[in-house]
Amino acid sequence: MELQSRLNQRQSQVRPHRHLSRFLTFLIFLCVFCGIGGMILNQTVLKEAFTQEQLSEPRTLAVITDKINVVLLDAAQKNGLPTEVQVQLLTKADVKADLTKTIHNVYTGQEKPLPTTQMMKQLAGHLTAIIPDNALTKVLIDTAVAAVQPPLQEYLTNQIEAPYLTPLATELQFTKNVVNVLMWVAIILGIVLALVQWGLSGKFMYLLESIGISFAWSGLLLTLMSAAIKYSGLIEQVAQKAGEFNQTLTDYSLNVLSDSLKMSMWALIGGVIIWIVTGIYRKLRR
Repeated sequence: MELQSRLNQRQSQVRPHRHLSRFLTFLIFLCVFCGIGGMILNQTVLKEAFTQEQLSEPRTLAVITDKINVVLLDAAQKNGLPTEVQVQLLTKADVKADLTKTIHNVYTGQEKPLPTTQMMKQLAGHLTAIIPDNALTKVLIDTAVAAVQPPLQEYLTNQIEAPYLTPLATELQFTKNVVNVLMWVAIILGIVLALVQWGLSGKFMYLLESIGISFAWSGLLLTLMSAAIKYSGLIEQVAQKAGEFNQTLTDYSLNVLSDSLKMSMWALIGGVIIWIVTGIYRKLRR
């Protein structure tokens, strides 16, 4: 009788529909993986505030200002500005204002993200500020500044805005829509599968165990993926295509991956804790 009682007790402790339950756990894992991945993207590259913050840091802003001034001065001199004129065409404050507006336009999907008219006004203001008091010289430089602006604006439009920023704005809108749809489908489907798992097993601790396993594996895979990309040197190789702004792109990408690692680690730690706690609880109940 005692042996039979022990056998009955063990049978009652066996997880109901074990194979189906494991399959549901795998499906929940896929949903959690896609959900966390979508959240990471929405909190980094797809979030305007994140990009504004990263590119507005003093060191990054200083680098961008220097690079832009080199490019603009070279283009201006090729289009009629005397080589003797050596002036900072855009200040850090100018670049920050232009950058803020450009990023906002890119994230809102504007067809022409770069505020070229605003930039020309800033540029003209700095050039005319260095004009000497001599009336004749003032007229000549005023004429040169006016002549430089149209080709320089055309350069910004054709060489920077059209080939890079406009396609980026379009692709970003498409990516945001796809990521948001996949993320919310994963979240909703994950909740439905979790409820099915709960109903199938009949015990809340079995559901928690499935959730813990799903978060642990999702966090682990996302952590490994982020670490592999961050430390493989791939970012630096891709950033070389950005030319003058390769270091800015590298820093931005590494910051994205750092945030991704943090979020992934939180998912991993949380999942492992839930998994261990549910495992200990089931052992104590035996």
